[in-house]
Amino acid sequence: MPEKVVDSLTAALWNTNMVVTRLLMGIAEFWWGLLLMCPGDTFGRPTYTYMAKVMSEEAWAFAFLLSSVIQVTIVIRKDFYCGLARYFAAWNMVLWCFVVGSMLLSVSPPPAAISAEIAFAMASIWIWVRPFLLIKGIERAESRF
Repeated sequence: MPEKVVDSLTAALWNTNMVVTRLLMGIAEFWWGLLLMCPGDTFGRPTYTYMAKVMSEEAWAFAFLLSSVIQVTIVIRKDFYCGLARYFAAWNMVLWCFVVGSMLLSVSPPPAAISAEIAFAMASIWIWVRPFLLIKGIERAESRF
């Protein structure tokens, strides 16, 4: 049983281009942007203290909507390894990690409602770092021959 689990996780992490993960992140980014544009003072809540210190709600909405458009465009074009996709992966990782980190640091105890955001932050790290690990693995494999 454990061997089958390891095989399945290995295949999911290494033998895919993370299309579904990217698409879900794009959808989440769209909703973040849309909801931040709703009338009212979302950043008046303590959970968003650090985000409010960095940019306004409208600026964050624009950042999330732009990120959503780029993310979905990469998925539609199936262009996961071009220069734009690699630079975007770095931007996306910074966006998700900053947002999650700032929400976790803004209130205590941490809000349980951001569990999906934590998962997306972890996914964004993996999407950014995975190509570097693959390149290193290929270089090592080629140097042995």
